[in-house]
Amino acid sequence: MLAERPHPAYRSHVISTLLFVALAAVGLLVLGWVWYPSRMARRGHSGRSPAPAKSDDNAATPGPTLPSVSVVLATREPTPKILARLADLLASDYPKDRLEIIVVLDGAHGDRLEELQQTLGETAHVRTPSTPGKAAALNTGVEAARFDLLLFVDTAQTFAPDVIGKLVRRLSNPVWGAATATLAPNSGDPLMDRYWQRELNIRLGQMQDHSVICVTGCAYLMQRRFWSPMPAGLICDDLWSTYSVVVGGARVALVPEAQVVDPRRFTREQEFSRRLRTTTGMLQFIRWFPAVLRPAKNPMFWHFTLHKLIRPATPILLALAAICVLAAVALYDLRAGLILLLLGAVLSLLPWLMSRVAPPPIARPSATILFAQRLLLMPLSAIGRALRSDWDIWRPHN
Repeated sequence: MLAERPHPAYRSHVISTLLFVALAAVGLLVLGWVWYPSRMARRGHSGRSPAPAKSDDNAATPGPTLPSVSVVLATREPTPKILARLADLLASDYPKDRLEIIVVLDGAHGDRLEELQQTLGETAHVRTPSTPGKAAALNTGVEAARFDLLLFVDTAQTFAPDVIGKLVRRLSNPVWGAATATLAPNSGDPLMDRYWQRELNIRLGQMQDHSVICVTGCAYLMQRRFWSPMPAGLICDDLWSTYSVVVGGARVALVPEAQVVDPRRFTREQEFSRRLRTTTGMLQFIRWFPAVLRPAKNPMFWHFTLHKLIRPATPILLALAAICVLAAVALYDLRAGLILLLLGAVLSLLPWLMSRVAPPPIARPSATILFAQRLLLMPLSAIGRALRSDWDIWRPHN
């Protein structure tokens, strides 16, 4: 015997509820992906000084005596790459007698430690952490540092000669506890370059409100008093440093004129792995640094929510909206609901099909759309790892 159809009034109520849930999910996506980036980009280019500052930071000078800076380079790279990075740092126009360089060899054995120290001579101090991992390496570098300004760098990038000086000048204003350089968008992939340029515009707006949401891990300067030792196994050391400053009562600046270049080129598979790693690291950070979810403790709470949390929630919100709309349509007209389901499945699979069978002028943009779909679904894998506490995700790119 066929089940009776729901009473029209009850069915209307269910449809209204489903559509409301779908609208709420879409509204959150619009907030995170449209309204918030647009507002931050406009604010970032408004030209107004950050609210607490009483003067123009770009005009600030560190005074007649430049402060000394401890440079911390945590690396697993071979010696030639380390030497090239140190040569680039020493080509800076910042006075050499005001720079101290500490190279921390992550996972190195004693023979290589001694060999590298002999090669570098007085140029840099070489250390190795007692336990493997970048977090332990950074902790070791900071312990060895003598000065109150800590500059964290990676091996692959290169600095413009004035980068260190510009970061130091920004920290001459006591409003700022850390300052990060700007990594130029030059990956060679138009999709990823547009994405990174959009990120830079958003971060300029965040700085106008309070702080950038996260430093650029390969080039940032911070006051030592805000440093907090990192737990072993931490993935996103850049997030940890940012919120050590923010929760400590200071702000984090982006310095657009301090330009850093990464000459490496990543395939889309490598870029996907990088995004998966950073998203997993962000979820790990929330679990290990729960104060970030407390508005009373985190002045960047709403920025963090709209910029960081909605992104991994995007595939879930999209699925929720789609299921609710499909259910509402099916309750109104089952045939229409089935047609809509079939149409959605075809449109979802079309980029995959076109990337394989279509001629190159169509296959190339189809492959880009397919990659964008993969990036959209990637947070599901990161969420799964977070639920399992599976943080073993680091894979270096050569």
